[in-house]
This record gives sequence, structure tokens and C-alpha cells, in this order.
Amino acid sequence: MRRKICFIILIILLTILSVSFADEELTVSGRVNAEVYADQAMEQHYGITQLLQEYFLKTVTEEDDNVFIVRYEGLENYAHVLGRYEVTVDRNQVTGITWSHDDENTSGGFDAEAWGKEQIMEMLRLNQEAGNTYIIDARVAEINEKHGFYYAPAVLSDEERERILDKEEKECEEARNLSVLSIDDMTEIARHAVASLYDLPPEREQALENIVDAEEQPLWFTVYEGEPCYTVCFVLDDKEDDDVLPNGVVYTEKEGNYWVYVNVQTGIIEEVSYSAGIGGNG
Repeated sequence: MRRKICFIILIILLTILSVSFADEELTVSGRVNAEVYADQAMEQHYGITQLLQEYFLKTVTEEDDNVFIVRYEGLENYAHVLGRYEVTVDRNQVTGITWSHDDENTSGGFDAEAWGKEQIMEMLRLNQEAGNTYIIDARVAEINEKHGFYYAPAVLSDEERERILDKEEKECEEARNLSVLSIDDMTEIARHAVASLYDLPPEREQALENIVDAEEQPLWFTVYEGEPCYTVCFVLDDKEDDDVLPNGVVYTEKEGNYWVYVNVQTGIIEEVSYSAGIGGNG
């Protein structure tokens, strides 16, 4: 009963917190909209903020018309200890949220066998101080072995890598040929999208630095989820003095890296992703 009551409260909070897309100049895809609601649900239900998503791979699947499953899965050898979160977004309403370690004990720091927000924050601190998380690798391996989880990175042959590169080059050319918007216009659309979706004031919006050199811009066209897109990458590092979080992590909210996929024909935002860049994955 307590979990049901908490979930009802979560729905109410999401209604209050949800991002408004009333600005007629910004049009986002259904998947982006679903990710906004899912991210809010993750923070409200499990305390997993966008900063704490550093060690997760986020994927979005459209199960039905405007019904999306947003998954957050621990990266590589962290896949078991961090587990997998799933959020169901049905027509802009979160209707379900689960974690593969629900009801497991996460107390005791790294001694626990299921790691939640407290352990992830400590992982960020370790990575920021030492440049890696080697100090906990043995513990991760121990937990993985106990639960029969083994991570084996994919090894591609030279032929497979060549096929992937050929495919990327063809998709780049295809998207570039289909483009009806200028690179400058798409860059400004992307800038506006980041500011709107991440609630940046005007001065921080203008501080977003496009890191793609002009001569390389023609190479940043791609096909994303079947749609021809142009990719824009911004870095936000606009505060002279960073904040220090309670556990010692040095981080100013919303600083980091933003990747935006802009549809080259419609200007629709097909995807936006963010990384603070302090988890070794930025």
C-alpha cells in the first residue's frame, strides 16, 4: 500500500514538474518528451538525478503509439551492481517505474550487493579524485562472480569495423543531401532546445560552446532512429568557481556536455543527451 501511495504522489509531482513545450519554436520527438518525464520520475522515485546517470546507458523504445519504455542500464561491468531501471511513459504520463534491485538492501556503501544513489555519488567522487574507479573494481568483480554475471566487451573484426565505417559515411552523405536547413540554423535550434529542456537562463544559453570546428561540420550529419539528422555538441563551463557537493564531488549544476540531434528537414529535436563528464564517460 505504501508503494502505491508513493507512486500516486510521484504522478502528482510529475504533473507539477513536467517541462512545458508551449514554445512554438521548439518541437521535440515523442522519445525526447518521454525521456523528460522518465528523468523526472527517476529523480523523484529513486533519487537518480541526471548527474547520477553517468554510469548508465539510456535507451528508448516505442512499444505502441506514443507509449515508450525508457531503460537505464548500468554500463559494462557495472551492469549487475547498478541494475536496470525501466520507466513506462504512456502519452506523457508515467504509468510504471521499476528497478531490478527493488526491495534489496543498498545500505553499507560498497559492501552492499545492489548499488543505488549513495554508491554512485561515491563512484563519481573517486573518479574525480583519482581519474578512475580502480579501487572498487575488485569489489565489483566479487559481486558479479557471486551472481554469475560476466561482462565480455564486444570484439570487432577489421571487416566489421570497415562495414560500420562505410555505413556511417553513407548515412552522413544521405542526411547531408536531404538537408533543407543550414548548419547555422540547426545549431541555433539545438542551442534553444538545450536551454528549454534544461531550463537554462539566457546568459547560460549563450555560454553554450559549440565544440564542432567549422571544417568538420559536414561530417556531423547522420541517420538517427531512421531520421536524417545533424549532430551538435555543446559544452557548458560558465562558472568560475564550481560548487562542492556534500560528499566532496566538485560539480556545478548543468555544466557538462550536451549532444543534440536535429532533423535536417523539419528541425524537430530527435534526441538530446547530457553528461556531466566527471564519471569517466563524458
